Amino acid sequence: MKHPRVLQWLKHAAMLPWHMAALLTGEKDFSRNPVLGSPVLNAWGLHVARKRLAHALCQRRRRQLQKHLPAEWVTAYQARGVVVVPNFLTPVGLEALCEDIAKLQQTAIEMEQPPALTRRFNLDRDTCAAYPALTQLLDNRPLFDLLRYAAGYAGAPIVAVQCIHTDAGAGRHDPQTDWHVDTFHSTAKAWLFLHDVGEDEGPFAYVPGSHAPTPARLGWEKRQSETAAQHPNRLHAKGSFRATPAELKAMGYGNPLLAAVNANTLVVADTSGFHRRTPSPARTLRVEIYLSLRRDPYWSGLRPSLLGLPGLRRGWAEMALNIYRWRVRMGLASWRPAASAGLLEVERTKLRSLQPEATGKDCKG
Repeated sequence: MKHPRVLQWLKHAAMLPWHMAALLTGEKDFSRNPVLGSPVLNAWGLHVARKRLAHALCQRRRRQLQKHLPAEWVTAYQARGVVVVPNFLTPVGLEALCEDIAKLQQTAIEMEQPPALTRRFNLDRDTCAAYPALTQLLDNRPLFDLLRYAAGYAGAPIVAVQCIHTDAGAGRHDPQTDWHVDTFHSTAKAWLFLHDVGEDEGPFAYVPGSHAPTPARLGWEKRQSETAAQHPNRLHAKGSFRATPAELKAMGYGNPLLAAVNANTLVVADTSGFHRRTPSPARTLRVEIYLSLRRDPYWSGLRPSLLGLPGLRRGWAEMALNIYRWRVRMGLASWRPAASAGLLEVERTKLRSLQPEATGKDCKG
């Protein structure tokens, strides 16, 4: 250890081929990859070039995917990057879905980001076998077609029942309430809200049009990439860029869309656009169906989706749960299996606030 700088240089040199290869994947962590995080290379346009290439390939795939969708959904996505569909299920279908969720005996995984606790029940064919309405959800072709279009690639998404508990009185900052992007390329998340969500209940919010790589947006991305590796915000340094309201305004964006909606509203968003969980002044709870589809931006059209493989399609949720248990034992997990199976009583109570007669109010913004 007489020459720590030499040893450090040798370590970086040995890892250089790996760091270079990662540029052609969805790798986004500026702080971990010295090539990706290089201020010099990003000043020359490395990050912006990756983003442009990912967008071009994604648009090519979308042209094939859009044929499965109603024209109004395609138009809404292209204009705003988010699609809102009121009354997505029939009232009877929504009620049956909530009944199945209330009876679900799956073990949740939990993640704490004080003041928020997220509990997620991953769903697959085996998990849903005893629940007809949940099984029918896994066969909902319009839902999956819209998610795939927004993501920009085909594939099998994560599907889960998600419960989000927040406590504004905890005195901690919720990082999900910052305006942020998930990564540099198109990805998609969807929420089917099972009960009404008020403006003061931490609704999802999205900056319309922020999914598109406009010149102003690319200029901002370039500036961020030059300093991201050393950014004091850990999530920003890892590639989930944060933006202030002033920065959003300077990029030319208007008022955000606020998903304060009635039960049975589906929201599908490209989360490479700016979004957040709206801060709430009080303790809140949301129970929803959650979907996420994120694949490699460059090679997804050339290889199958991991969760779509025959060996994983039916039982991936239990496999994932076992992996989380192993990670907890190794001290690596941010997600942890819950102590008991099924919904908490407060979560079941929230489901009972469902209003099947709701007609679906418009998002604000």
